[in-house]
Amino acid sequence: MLADAIAAERFRLSRDRTALFWGFGFAPLVAMLFSMGIDVFTRAVLHRTIPGETTDLANRAMGAVAGASGPFTALFLLIGAAAIFAGDYRWETWRLLTPRNSRVNLLAAKLIVFAEVAAWSLLLTAFTSVLAGLFGSVVNHATLVAPPNGSAFLGHFAGVFVITWLEVMLIGALAGLIGVVTRSTMGAVIAGLVVVFVQSTLAATMQATTWKSLAIPAYAGRILKGFVAAPDEVRPEAGPAGLALVLVLAWLIVLAAGAVALFRRQDLTKE
Repeated sequence: MLADAIAAERFRLSRDRTALFWGFGFAPLVAMLFSMGIDVFTRAVLHRTIPGETTDLANRAMGAVAGASGPFTALFLLIGAAAIFAGDYRWETWRLLTPRNSRVNLLAAKLIVFAEVAAWSLLLTAFTSVLAGLFGSVVNHATLVAPPNGSAFLGHFAGVFVITWLEVMLIGALAGLIGVVTRSTMGAVIAGLVVVFVQSTLAATMQATTWKSLAIPAYAGRILKGFVAAPDEVRPEAGPAGLALVLVLAWLIVLAAGAVALFRRQDLTKE
């Protein structure tokens, strides 16, 4: 039954091209175009290049993925998540779905499909950053170079990708919880963006790494990315990173379980 719910949710999202584009494709594409625009402006208007400039496409892709959970990108992810989790309230279709499957399966399918499309969005972010880097290297006559850590880069990139994906999953679970509570796509976007902005601001002001600071997902994510991306010879202690991972997973479980618990008790005759 869960497989049926997942298949149905995939089909519905594939038909909702507006949500797919704005929620998961717009931010990577606009970041690529913005980077290309800066390169063109620098070359054509300022007539400047940096002698000996190099372009590391691999680290550029990793940096783009690492920043894909920031407030700007979160706004568009929340739009996509709100369409997935709260769209049935807007179109009043829950009464047609709940007789065909359990509520737990229906909401779990939405979370799984969001996880899948979020991963594709992160891959698109990496791909578009590489395209922008290639464009910039041509325009600025920059030399392409390999990452300094060689083959170890693949492990670092995979670690950063997974941590960012977990942060994005937190955004989706938050949108799901708020969407269930407010029964509104707009409520999920606005309230979710406020939460993301506040916790990102708090994370930027943190000076010491304590369990209280690691309880802020944005700060925990930053500690985790710094740990997995650092070269072996300068890698920080694993203790804070391990606690950060536990707290991020705990937040994800709490938000997802909260959404499911509230949805199971919800009166869907009042959509």
